[in-house]
Amino acid sequence: GDDRLMVSCSDWVTLCKRWNAPVSKGEATAMYKAFCESLAISNVHTEGLEMFEVVRLLEVLRQRGLEASGGGRGEDGREMVEDPRKRLFRKIAQSESSGDSSVPSEQTTAISAEEFLKFVHERQNEMDMTLDDVKDLFYQLNGHRVSPQLEDAISVISGYRSLNTSMANEAVSWEREYISWEAFGRYLLLESNDVFDPERAQLSHSYMTQPLNNYWINTSHDTYLRRTKASAADHKQSGKTDLQSYTLALYRGARAIELDVWDGPAGNNDPLVRFGVTSFSKESAAYNKSSSSNSLVFGDVILTIGYFLQSEPQSFPVILLIENHCSLAFQEKMASDIEEILGKQNLLYRPDPSAKETDAMPSPAQLRGKVVIKSKLPTKILGESVVLNDDFDDENRESTPPSLTDYDSEDDIKENVVGFSSTGSIKSPLPQKLTAEQLFQTARSKSIEATSTAKAFLNQLVDVRHHAQQSQNHADALLRDIGMGYDELKTKPEEGSENGAEEGTEVELCRDGRASKVKETPDRAIEIAKVFAETVEESRLLAIAATTEARSETELFEIAREDLTDKEALLAEANEELQEVSKSNRDLVEAAERALSEARTNRQYAENAERRITAVLGLVDRSHNQAVSSETVAGTADAEAKISEQRASDAEARFRKARANEENERRNAEQETKLEDELEEQLIAANKELGKARDAVSAARERADDAVVKAEKLTNEIREAKSAGYDDEISVEESSIIANQKSKERKVYIGQMEKALTDKLVLESSTRRLESKIDDLQRKGHLQAKVAASARRQADHSMSIADQLEEHALEEREAADLRQAACVKAKIGVESSDAVLTSTETQLTEAEKAASEADDLALASRRKAEQLAKEAEAVQDVVLLEENVRLARESWDVAHSIYESAKEFKEEALERSAKAKQVHETNCVNLANLERDAMSELLHKESVQQAELLATTACENAKALSDQVDVLEKKYEEAKALATEKSGALEIATRYKEKKRRVQPISPSLSKSTLLHSANLRNWDKSFQLPNYAMHSIPDKKVIEMAELGKEEWKRWGEFNKTHFSRTYPESASRNYNPLLPWAMGCQFVSMNFIRNKFMLLNDGRFRENGGQGYVLKPEYLCHNIKDESEDVVNGALLDCTQPRQLSIRILSGFCLPKSVEKKSSSTINAFVRVTLYDGSPTTQLPSPVFKTHVVEGNGLNPVWNGQEAANFSCLNPSVGMLLFAVYDHCNITKTDLFICASAMPVSCIREGYRCVSLFDSNSTRSGAMKYASLFIKVKIEL
Repeated sequence: GDDRLMVSCSDWVTLCKRWNAPVSKGEATAMYKAFCESLAISNVHTEGLEMFEVVRLLEVLRQRGLEASGGGRGEDGREMVEDPRKRLFRKIAQSESSGDSSVPSEQTTAISAEEFLKFVHERQNEMDMTLDDVKDLFYQLNGHRVSPQLEDAISVISGYRSLNTSMANEAVSWEREYISWEAFGRYLLLESNDVFDPERAQLSHSYMTQPLNNYWINTSHDTYLRRTKASAADHKQSGKTDLQSYTLALYRGARAIELDVWDGPAGNNDPLVRFGVTSFSKESAAYNKSSSSNSLVFGDVILTIGYFLQSEPQSFPVILLIENHCSLAFQEKMASDIEEILGKQNLLYRPDPSAKETDAMPSPAQLRGKVVIKSKLPTKILGESVVLNDDFDDENRESTPPSLTDYDSEDDIKENVVGFSSTGSIKSPLPQKLTAEQLFQTARSKSIEATSTAKAFLNQLVDVRHHAQQSQNHADALLRDIGMGYDELKTKPEEGSENGAEEGTEVELCRDGRASKVKETPDRAIEIAKVFAETVEESRLLAIAATTEARSETELFEIAREDLTDKEALLAEANEELQEVSKSNRDLVEAAERALSEARTNRQYAENAERRITAVLGLVDRSHNQAVSSETVAGTADAEAKISEQRASDAEARFRKARANEENERRNAEQETKLEDELEEQLIAANKELGKARDAVSAARERADDAVVKAEKLTNEIREAKSAGYDDEISVEESSIIANQKSKERKVYIGQMEKALTDKLVLESSTRRLESKIDDLQRKGHLQAKVAASARRQADHSMSIADQLEEHALEEREAADLRQAACVKAKIGVESSDAVLTSTETQLTEAEKAASEADDLALASRRKAEQLAKEAEAVQDVVLLEENVRLARESWDVAHSIYESAKEFKEEALERSAKAKQVHETNCVNLANLERDAMSELLHKESVQQAELLATTACENAKALSDQVDVLEKKYEEAKALATEKSGALEIATRYKEKKRRVQPISPSLSKSTLLHSANLRNWDKSFQLPNYAMHSIPDKKVIEMAELGKEEWKRWGEFNKTHFSRTYPESASRNYNPLLPWAMGCQFVSMNFIRNKFMLLNDGRFRENGGQGYVLKPEYLCHNIKDESEDVVNGALLDCTQPRQLSIRILSGFCLPKSVEKKSSSTINAFVRVTLYDGSPTTQLPSPVFKTHVVEGNGLNPVWNGQEAANFSCLNPSVGMLLFAVYDHCNITKTDLFICASAMPVSCIREGYRCVSLFDSNSTRSGAMKYASLFIKVKIEL
């Protein structure tokens, strides 16, 4: 009849393991037995210890935890460190005894109330505590006195010495005047001594009477998503919804929760809450179709929120951040659900329709117990029945604000726009006749036409400019030959017009404009030049035609390549959709099979339980025959053991099958990845080869240019040799020999030039083939990368399934072992046969209960199996998807064939163009040489006037081409300006069209229930004109961009948040961001994913203030305008940098640190602490300063760090800054750090002195193993 809770030796060993105590199983057992012997407990295994005795034994265990390097020695000779709390106690007690000689030395084992008050005032800086408060605290701490017998027992094991017994006999009130070391140690770890000021943790009702925009509000991002470890690691799991997520977020302190609401499927008028892609996006249709099955009913979410407010009627308002993607009919259903569930229960806040746009927002106290709606509200610009849906989160992540122009398409939504220019829209007072699509198509066609015209002028200009340069070079050469300038040549005919050309001599301009033709001259070189000029003109026309054809074929090739890329994307999309549906079908079938197997097993358990009831009833009737009863029980246990063994075997078989499948998938992924790497290597090699080919082309071009220069030089030398012969400087024969020798050398260089040009043509063709090969490799590599990524994802999915099945198999094997052990025990019971009637009646009760539970479980599992079987039967048919893949493959084949043909035609056209250009360039060079030879002959034959006339004609031709270049340049600039204008108009037309598409109808019923209005951020000037209830949503990456713009941007955002609202959100549902920066800007809604993350710990720490109600009043400088408008005051107040704080923190020790949830082994932890300061100042974008202690190995019960080094921080913005204490377990084998627990708190809530830090798990709770986890630290704060 003894109801005392006793702790046995095995219980003690289990406790030591859970406490992470630095003792082995054998040491814990020896410690327990020695302690029992000191208390004269004879039978250790049956009697055990009471709880107050276990508390004393725990003190012995803590002393054992201090045994390490340094410090004094215990009685067993082990070295040990001193508990920092005890060292502090001894300092205070010794200072008291040293200051008062009347106090005996034995008194140092206690602290008086006066000395404790001095400690609190000087060390803890708690000036409000009085002596009476101290005595009341002492009385509470001394509520349970320690018996002398237990102190003697402790001294047997650990050498602990009790307080001097004379202290108890003194004529003083021990309970109110003194505390011992034990009581002082307990005080230091009380929540009242927490580093987080307890007063700031209490709810203040007067604190909640300011307008809603003056508060930081605890906000959950994508609340509807399932928050599990798998969802954080797997993109497929990250889109899973869970109704319980709303309940968890609300009870964790969130008071602003998000709902992305979409239309329901056909035949269902219930709006759905789920993850999706905005309907204006290209890929939205397919994605939204695949995700529609994974959703929550909007009414169920509203009902869950209503249940929470009914259970927590004093809760401050819950704000629903609704992102409305619904059509009008579903919006009406949303309004109806809100009214039916919340309105009729008086849980809905309805805004005052007569309120003005500039009125202050209601306070949280006024909204207590209510639901506040944030959605879309009609504006005066658009009217009362429509809204502009241009601020969805998924689009804002990718979009950029409007460019810095005066045009804003939103201003023209209700205007009669008839066209666009590069600076804005063109309006007309006439009734509107053109749609946004018509305006867009008109602007697009004009832009394409203007761009094509500009390109045509550019091509023509490049061609004419090239010919003009060639003509000018030729004219310059002719002028050098006659030794005159163009200006001198123009004036010479006027001076000697009587000595003009002879009668019968005619000079003409060739058709190509490069040379002159002289008629009626017997000179053979001139006649050859005349004929060859026509050949040059023909080659020029052929080159132009070939170039035009090459451009056309290149354009067709680019179109074919884009079409092939589109077809590849469609094929990949169809394949991926088929794979996803097939995998989903397989998962459904496997789930149905597992559920059916489980249902069969549960039914067998239920039948065995029924048989057990029958057997136990027989035992009750035949209690005198205990042997028969024992045999029945043993038989039942044996049957259960066999069933459990079979179940474990089945689970292990499934696990092995899954593991084999995982290995196959992994090998396939490795093969695909290897193929991807091979393609990448081929691409790299091809790029290198392309570089070499381009270098060779350049070298060939240089050789050709060098040969041309040398040939021209030899031409000049030939002419000089002939001139020397005519001038009698040398004989004619010698000049002829020299000229012939130079001519031969010139032919050699001309041959070198032709060979270099031929090599250049071959190398250019090789270069084009390499470029085509690189394009093919890039395309194949891109496609292979997708295939490899898909294979790796499939392998990861198979590994996840195998891991789950492995865990399930281990659990089943453990259960089988336990049942096998139970079977063995039952057989032993058969042999003993000492059961009595009372035990059989107890067994009957347990059997009936077990049968009822087994029957319920069997029925539930059967229903689940039937439901999954129905779902498995209704799997999505993949025939249509396979047909889509086949059609996509056929389209790709056709596009690929067209692409290959276009590529071949393009290469042929480019080759023809290159050959035509080569021929033309060679002809031009030869013509120039012939003309110069003709000039030399004319000069040698003293036909000076004809040479001058030839040079004059060439110069005039060059000037005419130069004038033509000037005209074309002017036309090109005009066409280019027009193309730029039309391109700008097209950009504005595109923005206008997108805005018009986003004007959607809004339900009047839903609008009447909406308080907060979401609006897109266009620019701050227009934002300040919005009503006070307007809210901007800003993605986290843009927050960083805005911070980098400087103080002016910070100031404008901070000023906006004083009268309006803003919300920030992370880039995805599986990641978080630093919330300090938006808090520092006054942002009210900082949306966080409620997952395990250091930034989520900061969010939890921020909202520990004010009773954890989810509302924290922002600092004064973020709520109200500053009276002193000087620049220094404004900038200082913007960041609250007027009083920065210096923090010095020493980590002394820790207590009751549990194992990490990620730790698989049973070994004790190796703990260390990391302290991080998050300043919250946009002026410091550097990483947050971090301090890390050394690792204490093998002790989680009471590790000691002793504060050997201090963590020194400088906080520029203390009203926003946060401090994070995080405890990790260091694994010496894997060199990894596992998160254990943490605590975050605002810098403004920190108290100095010797304090404890209450630690929380990743879910911000202190329960189970985390209930007593804490740190002991010393804090010093200086201004």
